[in-house]
Amino acid sequence: MKKCLPLILFAFGVLSGLNASASDPNSKNDPWLQRHLAKEKLIFSSTVNNKNGEPIKFFNGFSIGASGGLALFHGSLADYDSFAPLSDFDTYYKFGWRIYAEREIWSGIAAKLQFESGKLEGGRLPGAQSLPVDFKTEFSTLSAAASFDILNELFNKNGKKLNKYKFYFNAEVGVGITWFRSLSYWRAEDGRIRDYVGYTVTDENPPTQRFTAEKKDKPEIVLNIPVGFTAGYRINYKTDVTFSYTLNNTMTNKLDTWDRDYAADDKYSYFGVGLRYNFNREKEDYPRKKKKEKKEKTDDEKDKKWSLFGSKKEDVEPNEVDLEQPVQARQGNPVDPSQQDKDLEEVRMKMFELQLKLFEMQYLLNGGKNPNTGTTPTAKPAGK
Repeated sequence: MKKCLPLILFAFGVLSGLNASASDPNSKNDPWLQRHLAKEKLIFSSTVNNKNGEPIKFFNGFSIGASGGLALFHGSLADYDSFAPLSDFDTYYKFGWRIYAEREIWSGIAAKLQFESGKLEGGRLPGAQSLPVDFKTEFSTLSAAASFDILNELFNKNGKKLNKYKFYFNAEVGVGITWFRSLSYWRAEDGRIRDYVGYTVTDENPPTQRFTAEKKDKPEIVLNIPVGFTAGYRINYKTDVTFSYTLNNTMTNKLDTWDRDYAADDKYSYFGVGLRYNFNREKEDYPRKKKKEKKEKTDDEKDKKWSLFGSKKEDVEPNEVDLEQPVQARQGNPVDPSQQDKDLEEVRMKMFELQLKLFEMQYLLNGGKNPNTGTTPTAKPAGK
């Protein structure tokens, strides 16, 4: 199964690439490609048709997906409270993967069948007088879940189908079964087995409770209640990128072989990033880019002469002017003695006196030289 996951992801990538090339407008000019697309219509199209070429209704809202990610244990031998620190990433976070099929049933509610598999590892010091105990678990889970589109419920208006958002967020809850095999070890005793589930050992009653595994046996099967969410982004009208998180609540305390009556049932988390391929979903279902609506001008607005664009040439030509006589230069108005003011005349005299004072100061500062010529005036002889 591990070898199948890369092939599944590769197939999704090929399908996405082929769909993108099929929608390329430049491909419409290539007759060879058009003939090839006609032959391989089922590969390039997400619509599943019957013999008459009509879409099969069962595939409306139907999708398949795959993801790869991490699995994290929550239970008796977990050496952390909720999530393991990233500094111990290699120790506690192990690889997991998932494949699923989903179909929308009614108004944002969908049914989902999924299968996931992976590994769990960890360990801790169970008591002050005990040796550290480590465990390794291999698990697989098959479950059926109900998915609810929360964004569709919050933003759906007038009962119309939500297709204007590229993002979606689905809450999920289901029921399934988990089968697993697990081994626990005394850390300081070079891999000697402390306890086991789904294995056979050479001696079932060793004197010191140190077992030696012989081979795999039937796995333990338990009930599982998965709860989580899936968030997605629509790349195009056929393919989505998804991120999912699921908390698997198993009805057993032996997922790590550490079984205690007073301990709660074991759980594990799955984090996954993957792709989802949608059947019978057309371009009309993909959210379109919002375009600004251009407001058309009315006839009155188009006819206004102050409008720069849309005006006709004759609308901006100057009107002809017919004067009775040629235009002459404007002359100054004669001074009217009746409009003279004594206060205004006094102000003018003060300004004239001030101007003379400034000229005198400038003359003195220049050493008696004429400020205009830069020469010192000489007195003329008397009688000349």
